[in-house]
Amino acid sequence: MKTIKQNSVKSDEENKVHPVFLTFKQHLEKYPFITIVGKYDHVLGPRALFSSVKLDDDKFVRDLLRDALNTKNKFVIINYNKFYSQVCKVEIKDQSARGKKQLYSIILLRHSEYPLIPNIHFKRIEMIFRRLGEDQILTDNTEFFKRFYNEIYTIYMNKDEILPLESCNIKVRSGVNTIQGFCELILESKDEEGKLNSDMVVNYVQLMLDSCADIVTAIEEHMQSSLK
Repeated sequence: MKTIKQNSVKSDEENKVHPVFLTFKQHLEKYPFITIVGKYDHVLGPRALFSSVKLDDDKFVRDLLRDALNTKNKFVIINYNKFYSQVCKVEIKDQSARGKKQLYSIILLRHSEYPLIPNIHFKRIEMIFRRLGEDQILTDNTEFFKRFYNEIYTIYMNKDEILPLESCNIKVRSGVNTIQGFCELILESKDEEGKLNSDMVVNYVQLMLDSCADIVTAIEEHMQSSLK
């Protein structure tokens, strides 16, 4: 994961708090994260499609998306004073678009006092996002993204699964749920269309293999810490 540091050019900027923090402060101190769905629109440019809190500063999200777009990494971390953002880029197939795809971003804003959310959780969140269905995602309908957020809220906030982040059993559970979810997506795609898209299957299988690797890493780290 690549880290893009904001306000790092001038030392006198380091102690300044980004103005948008005042908008997010109360929520960031109460909940594990703020959820934003963004899109790199070929016509309208980068923009927010959904936010779990009211956004008074559209420019903040546009700049955030541009910064994340400047790296080829799928997962991007952008540090601000007092808070940071973790971004997961999601490609959605769109035959009518330039390049035959649209690029969306799942953005989680998090208080700087909280540790990073492991990628294994992000992969599960991406799976939940994809379960909305490509056709529904491409409508950019806020109600669909609200449904996505509500499911995340139920998993990570109501059940407090995101904390503690380092918990081995939570990492393993998240990885297994991700693999199960992508398996179901493949089966659902076959049921609806009568055939499988090979590119989609390859992409989902790669994501499942990544989750398998994350599970193995989580278990190995847990075993090593147990031996200390």
